Amino acid sequence: MRALAAGELRRVLARRMLRVLTLLAVAGITVAGVLTFLNTEKVTSEQLVARTQAAAARTAACEAGTDPPEVDGRGIDPQRLPPPGSAERREFCRFAAGGVDDPRFKLTTLKGILQGTTAPLVVVAWLIGASVIGSDWQSRTITTVLTWEPRRARVLLTKAFACVVVASAFALLAQAMLSLALLPSAYLHGTTAGANGDWLLSVLGVLLRGTGLVAIAAAVGFSVASIGRNTAAALGIGFAYFLVIENVVGSFLEDFRRWLVLGNAIVLVSGQDSGGEVIGRSVPVAALYLTAVGIGLLAVATMVFRRRDVA
Repeated sequence: MRALAAGELRRVLARRMLRVLTLLAVAGITVAGVLTFLNTEKVTSEQLVARTQAAAARTAACEAGTDPPEVDGRGIDPQRLPPPGSAERREFCRFAAGGVDDPRFKLTTLKGILQGTTAPLVVVAWLIGASVIGSDWQSRTITTVLTWEPRRARVLLTKAFACVVVASAFALLAQAMLSLALLPSAYLHGTTAGANGDWLLSVLGVLLRGTGLVAIAAAVGFSVASIGRNTAAALGIGFAYFLVIENVVGSFLEDFRRWLVLGNAIVLVSGQDSGGEVIGRSVPVAALYLTAVGIGLLAVATMVFRRRDVA
């Protein structure tokens, strides 16, 4: 069993596709880190206070009607504004003139950034799982492996295990590298205010939940490609399901969102019960639901594989 698992892990790691994905990830993370650093700057507390006071003065002048603000670089006819002293005028002035220019990079925004990178990493995991078993079917590697290890269930589950491990490690390393790439912006061009122990725990929660979703995506992509016997089947079915069925059902049947894969994935990544307007779904239940989907599809793929002619 160990020899089989080690061999499958080496095969997945040796794939050219994984090397290309790694190079693309490193390039993207490097560009993101450089652009973030170049588009942020250090602002002292005194400068920030002065900018806040200036914004308050602009807002007060707007509310009084002595200095109408500009929107998109264009002046506004004072006659078209709500009357001074009204609630509508105050709300408009706070929106148009109350903004404070704060070009600092806040380390606390890292949590949201990591949540945003989960979606592309899920797609990568699906691609890894689907392409590994799909290429095995196309190259007849399956037949070769079965001559050495005839227990089909063990072979397929070991291959799935290798895909899940590699995809999960890829996701964790990518998000760790992204975090490191953004640290110079936080320490030299930003602020670490609010980055306390509770914040760190919430970031670790995002990483763990995101990695779990990546693992499930790799298993699902692997299972669909194994049933369809090629990578294209998994990619086509996956995109058709999420782009058509999930969007249509989720748009017209809001109460049914908690039973959709995408809805549960949103709740899991957000870490909030009923997150993403998926009413009635808690984070633990979403995690269990998605895990059941992944295990169920893998079980179906295993049963089909045990009865299929692989010659």
